[in-house]
Amino acid sequence: MCSAALSSPAITSTGIVRVVLDVPLDRQFDYLNPGLDIHVGNRVVVPFAGRQLIAIVMALPAESEVPANKLKAVIQAFDDVPFEDATLKLLRFCADYYHYPFGQTVLSSLPLRLRQIKPAVSRKMWVYTLVQAIPEGLIGKRQLVLSRLIALLQQHAECSETQLAEVSASWRKNIQPLLEGGLVSRREVLAIRPSLAASAHEPTLNDEQAHAVKSILHASNRFQPWLLFGVTGSGKTEVYIRLLQAVLAEPQSQVLIMVPEINLTPQLEGRFRSRLSQFSLVTLHSHLSESERLQHWQAAQSGEARIVIGTRLSVFTPMPHLKLMILDEEHDSSYKQQDGMRYHARDVALVRAKQCQIPVVLGSATPSLESWYNALGQVDNPAKKPTYRLLTLKNRAAAQAQLPRIFCVDTTHSPPEAGLTPQLKQAIEKRLQRGEQSLLFINRRGYAPVLHCSACQWLADCRRCSAKVVLHLRQRLLRCHHCGDEQPVPLQCPSCGNADLRPVGQATQRVEETLQQLFPQARVARVDRDTIQGKDALTALLSAVHAGKIDILIGTQMLAKGHDFANLTLVGVLDTDSALYSPDYRASERLFAQLMQVAGRAGRGDKPGEVLIQTAFPQHPLFAALQQQNYAEFANTLLQERITLQFPPAAYIAVMKAEAADYALVEQFLTDLTHSAREFVAQHAQNFPEKPMIYDPVRPGIARLNRMERGYVMLQCAQRGALQQLLQAAVAWARQHPLQAKIRWVVDVDAIEY
Repeated sequence: MCSAALSSPAITSTGIVRVVLDVPLDRQFDYLNPGLDIHVGNRVVVPFAGRQLIAIVMALPAESEVPANKLKAVIQAFDDVPFEDATLKLLRFCADYYHYPFGQTVLSSLPLRLRQIKPAVSRKMWVYTLVQAIPEGLIGKRQLVLSRLIALLQQHAECSETQLAEVSASWRKNIQPLLEGGLVSRREVLAIRPSLAASAHEPTLNDEQAHAVKSILHASNRFQPWLLFGVTGSGKTEVYIRLLQAVLAEPQSQVLIMVPEINLTPQLEGRFRSRLSQFSLVTLHSHLSESERLQHWQAAQSGEARIVIGTRLSVFTPMPHLKLMILDEEHDSSYKQQDGMRYHARDVALVRAKQCQIPVVLGSATPSLESWYNALGQVDNPAKKPTYRLLTLKNRAAAQAQLPRIFCVDTTHSPPEAGLTPQLKQAIEKRLQRGEQSLLFINRRGYAPVLHCSACQWLADCRRCSAKVVLHLRQRLLRCHHCGDEQPVPLQCPSCGNADLRPVGQATQRVEETLQQLFPQARVARVDRDTIQGKDALTALLSAVHAGKIDILIGTQMLAKGHDFANLTLVGVLDTDSALYSPDYRASERLFAQLMQVAGRAGRGDKPGEVLIQTAFPQHPLFAALQQQNYAEFANTLLQERITLQFPPAAYIAVMKAEAADYALVEQFLTDLTHSAREFVAQHAQNFPEKPMIYDPVRPGIARLNRMERGYVMLQCAQRGALQQLLQAAVAWARQHPLQAKIRWVVDVDAIEY
């Protein structure tokens, strides 16, 4: 991570081994060492509750509180040390802060193959070296492949398998006699994808970009969070590249770049590979095979990989020479884990950077209010200094590129037909005539969000959840996007028998069908989770867009950010009004960010861009701020509301969620929790200068999910420390509650969804 691995002395005689396990018990376990070579940080196999489990060694104590005759013995020890002191320190902080069992925190940060008992084998790669002169007469006249292999080995100090394979597919068979005869040696190296040829194109930085790079590098040897606030297309990625060029010029240095979603990885990877080809680069995300993930993780852990690009879990990747962390699109809610340990990767990254004493750069065109609040500092307290340094990129990087013009189309006066207003259809037609590209954004996949009976008003519900199912017409399925349940489309209404069942509303499949009917000559492509399932599907589609083989894109949030299409000049937003009705206090912040991001896809080249937003509320203040593209004014208005209401970031919240097959159990558990928490605050009033708010139990918007009835209690405090003290007591109470074995409960600190 940022320090050398632990060098604990081995214990080769019988002793105590203290480990953590991937079990929901927040404690460590002692075992006997039967004489194995074990170090702190090692993976070991131990017996537990009739099973054999992987454990991580935390300590080698002299004695145990458990009598020796009751201790079981370690079964097996692996010689790798996946965790050094810095990584364990970070994981301990996360387990404590997010109130999650330490063992599960530690084990879940590892690649799957390191959590399995069978040997963690990754693909081997070797380099070959000619160590002795080749005797005359060894090579026959017809041994052309062997002759070429030797010539290649004579030209290079070391040859990779890729280089040798270019000679012949049978190179392994031909080189084997040389290995056996000692004429050629080989050594194992980490399997890292070879870099591309360096790009000769290096754009000139404008004054704002140059100032940002200079400022960050000036403070490169200490902890400092930087908020890089730049409009869409302002060249934030180029700032990242220049920072990497400077930081990686120092030997023994590594950089971690985090992105919120997998679909942003290929484009960033391509940019970094072409501009920084001299540095080995790996990626870490869920689209990798388990073998690839292990290879890349080991490359980062060893220091072999100088650049790591990953999604939220990569924040825990051991990197012994970490010098800089970058979080692109730092506002994105995908950085928040929604199951297991509910950590926020942005906040964990800040903790890791502080522990390592390195800078961390948070980049966004629409920063989260938490980051904006930390960068302004004095919004609600003149004495409060900003904890982040703010760097602003106000202009697009390409001199000829201008921010797009944004218009609202009033759907009350221009009703849409099949989801498209006349103005939007006309705008698409103009782009097709000019050979330009269009993007239609609708954040709903499937064919239609509702299947409706016109006779009795029946709506298709999920069998497992309190939610409507989405019609996927091509597959003839009704699918729940919350639990994944699927059911065939009924031939008639289950309620009244009426055969006239109609899809209501628009989603990506239906919009695609409409466009193909309206513009049969256009090349239309749909981008959502239903179409982008293959490993390289998104990369291939983006390549087609860049090559001009696509005229109209229909997409969900997968296309809303991070992509740069020079010939895309029109963005149409089909449906935004549902977000305006949301009871979530974060809804307007998310909607503004989403619309600002997707609008930024237009006009990034030398052609002007235009954005048409279809809405029944064109006079809403959110759209006025969006048309002015004034994020700062909009964010400051929201901040004042949050400060008045004492909502984050002006205060801190946590949510204790519970679920069971019977809601009566959930309600009883949460009611008891509420009473207990209020009693704790009353008994320790001296520790709470400002009394915390402990709300009554409520049900979320989707009250039943996958046949489990749900509820939650919200805790709200003005100070982070007070909230942690209250949570510690609440968690200890919950673990002792008589109902805790009959329900599932979790703690969500700094929750963003309920």
